[in-house]
Amino acid sequence: MTEYTVELIHDKWPKREPSYFASLAADPPDGFEFSFRTWDHYPGITGTREAPTVFHAIAEVAGEVARKHGVLLNDTGVEKVHEWIHGEWNQQITAHLLLMAAHRATYCGLGLDDLIGLLRSLEPAFAPAGEEDAP
Repeated sequence: MTEYTVELIHDKWPKREPSYFASLAADPPDGFEFSFRTWDHYPGITGTREAPTVFHAIAEVAGEVARKHGVLLNDTGVEKVHEWIHGEWNQQITAHLLLMAAHRATYCGLGLDDLIGLLRSLEPAFAPAGEEDAP
């Protein structure tokens, strides 16, 4: 296991009242701090988590926040999701895109089963895990 820095925010779309974050602000995950001005703009948390990969660290923390506080943090701070650089950054981009999809799906009438169904339907085309020659 490796310790990873995890920063998760709510990108203010749609804008949420401070009360939406009250429980999270009062009791963030162990090793994390909550701020209404993460990166000077967004409500979110910053901290560290031990996990096998940065993707797993992000998934664990985002899931914990959702289960415990009912808050969907939908952004990992990736501004240019098309940049594909190296393993850990690629995992952060992948987590970022999945969090965005989970957040936005509900606004267009889609649910978790729809998202999982899409991913499962693509499984035959997945490259084996660890292949670094993706675009």
